[in-house]
Amino acid sequence: MEKKKYDVVIADVEMAIISDEREDFVMRLVNDLDQKIREITLSSKRCSKMDAALLVALDTNSERLKAEKRIRNLEAQIGLYDANLRRLREENAKLKEIMLSGKTAQAEETVEQELVEEEAQPDMEQLDMTQAESEDTAQEEAEIQAEPEAQPEKTPEENAGRGDKLRQIESLLRGKNNG
Repeated sequence: MEKKKYDVVIADVEMAIISDEREDFVMRLVNDLDQKIREITLSSKRCSKMDAALLVALDTNSERLKAEKRIRNLEAQIGLYDANLRRLREENAKLKEIMLSGKTAQAEETVEQELVEEEAQPDMEQLDMTQAESEDTAQEEAEIQAEPEAQPEKTPEENAGRGDKLRQIESLLRGKNNG
């Protein structure tokens, strides 16, 4: 896409931005940034526009890092789902082969034995990832409570947008798991 120049105003500062993004996308970014800076400066009279801009930058970077961590966790889960899916397909193929060869008693015994073994041994990788996620969440909550002014309140629209994104990713994971 071709780069375009946009004249914008952020926190009463006029500037020109060059971007290869669409105008509506750039304007949405500009409006969101302007709104966040204004909210911070209005809520704290001692906070300058520069301070507010830095706080917004820190908050945005924090959200990006958390999103990247979440993506890595989801990718790891997808890897586990893929491995389980391959294993189940192989098991299904073996069972079909046994069933076609007329060894139904042996097939039933094999299935029962594998089910007992799976119930006795939980998936350690899944447990480790769940434990790591809960530790990360606890640490993030502690950081948020330590610096309440550094994190401006999220609007219901922002929270809904994140929830929609997470639901979409999780539905993709379920679809991959079912496929």
